Amino acid sequence: MAIYCRSCGRELSPEARFCPVCGAPVYAPTPAAYVTTARLIRPRQGRMVAGVCQGLANAYVWDVTWVRVITVLLTVFGGGMGLLAYVIFWIVMPEEPLALPPVTPYPQNPYQAGQSGSGNASNPPSGGA
Repeated sequence: MAIYCRSCGRELSPEARFCPVCGAPVYAPTPAAYVTTARLIRPRQGRMVAGVCQGLANAYVWDVTWVRVITVLLTVFGGGMGLLAYVIFWIVMPEEPLALPPVTPYPQNPYQAGQSGSGNASNPPSGGA
């Protein structure tokens, strides 16, 4: 069974965890994925407007394109129900937290004021000249 990237549509190797072209995570359909409960979060990667459709697709292992198509169809032919649902989900679903790198302290500066270096303009280093 071939696996395709949800973001760019490229064919992936079976052991791939991320798409080599766009870097999107690969969600392999496993039985454990359907048993666990997913938390609805609006991701920061792969979203178009606010990440509602991408968040629903990630949480329930759906194709994000179909979720977007259904949302547009409900907006156009459902009397605006798709837009109303999108706005409600936008308000209710929390945004994915920022992934910041760990904080590392700055090294001490060896060239602090008051320390003498190899010389300055008033005292040139003594050399053989």
